Amino acid sequence: MKKEGTIYETKFIVRCLEYGLEPHPTVGDYLPHDLLVSNSAGSIYKVQVKGTSCRIKDKGRRAGSSPRYRITAAGGGQKAPLDCSKVDVLACSVKGDHWYLIPCLKLKGSAIWLYPDVEDSKAYYEQFRENWGFFLT
Repeated sequence: MKKEGTIYETKFIVRCLEYGLEPHPTVGDYLPHDLLVSNSAGSIYKVQVKGTSCRIKDKGRRAGSSPRYRITAAGGGQKAPLDCSKVDVLACSVKGDHWYLIPCLKLKGSAIWLYPDVEDSKAYYEQFRENWGFFLT
């Protein structure tokens, strides 16, 4: 599990650099955020990185329904909800190809359902898919 987390964090760092952002990894894993990200204006954002490549196969869902992926928006040993006074954005990697950059204050509970394979999905969190502009404000 820790190895996968390191892979997601490393992929996030690469994407930040591609967008002209400056990622600053933290030392250790005792903080509620994984990285700090700064932009050219000097703004700094605290980022929690999560990821999954496991498609959820729901029992009882109707045939032909959209494939979905789940991220748990929680942190700490007790899996408490993210504390938005300590985390600005939840960066979610899905299948290694798609990034969802969800402002912490926009989270609606700890279960995040994402639909990267559905082109015009109207699901709530789809508005944050590839939301790299968040870091430019």
